[in-house]
Amino acid sequence: MLLWNNFRNPAPTVRPGPNRGFDMNDDPTPQQADALLAQVEANQAQARTNDAWPLVLLLTTLTAGISVGLVAIGLVEDNTTQLLIFGAGLAWLLPALVVYTVKALSWSRRSTALLLIWLLTIMLALFVGLIVDTVSSANWVPLATAGALWLAAPVFALLGLRR
Repeated sequence: MLLWNNFRNPAPTVRPGPNRGFDMNDDPTPQQADALLAQVEANQAQARTNDAWPLVLLLTTLTAGISVGLVAIGLVEDNTTQLLIFGAGLAWLLPALVVYTVKALSWSRRSTALLLIWLLTIMLALFVGLIVDTVSSANWVPLATAGALWLAAPVFALLGLRR
């Protein structure tokens, strides 16, 4: 096995002279170090941009699922129908989380904080809509909270893209 690895991955040859290949034991020149740092920063920026889209899609799907449930609570009088429509809205959340966890290549502190803040905002809007609807007959409150979520969703999505 070791013999096969030697033939498959032979040791690199180092050219003599000033233009010899870069060896890991050598110190890089300032130009090489600057080029390597620029390449690393470019790769990190591209990875952050690619990772932002699954987060934006997750935030939009969470907003859609919860707001469908809130609109059903505000418009429909029958409790069974409200629960069915609310459950249909919540059914979107599991696939959205699965897609996000599969497609997000890395977890950063900023995207995790943004996701947690948005989840708290959604839960607050959901509880306000549910509690006000059960306590009083103000049907406009769940609709207003769903509208507030749709107004706040683009702001959070733009924050997710501005990584």
